[in-house]
Amino acid sequence: MRKDAILDPPELTGTIDDLGTDLEGMLVAQGLCQDEAHAMVETWRDSWFEEGRRLLHIVPAAFADGVLPLSINPVPARTVRVFVGRLEIVTPATEKGVQRTFVTHDSATLKMFGRFLEPLLETMIQKESNPARVQQFYQALNSYYGSEVAQRVRRD
Repeated sequence: MRKDAILDPPELTGTIDDLGTDLEGMLVAQGLCQDEAHAMVETWRDSWFEEGRRLLHIVPAAFADGVLPLSINPVPARTVRVFVGRLEIVTPATEKGVQRTFVTHDSATLKMFGRFLEPLLETMIQKESNPARVQQFYQALNSYYGSEVAQRVRRD
């Protein structure tokens, strides 16, 4: 099984609203009614369409049913469940951007990566052969999280 794939980036000609509308259409094609599809996209909008690159895909029903079986009694005439999978795409440009933010101590940009900062750094650490760089990544990550915790404590 291949662990990587090479994809040409799509041409970015639409808007986030266009993307949401396209995704709603895919959800309707899977069996959701328009209102359900719209509600699903709106519920996940901040996560699906936040900064970064990701691949959204419809999870095959057989897989979803195997992982999350559903039983309803009495049995309904029809049950439709649609699951959307999300894969974050880490490009070399993203990795360079993260490295640059640590070198320049750009905490605003680091904050933009949010909950993905740790997995991004873990990916970078796994690829890095220079132990000194690995140590720098760990120190930067600890420093970032230390400042985030301190900010939360001050707010609360």
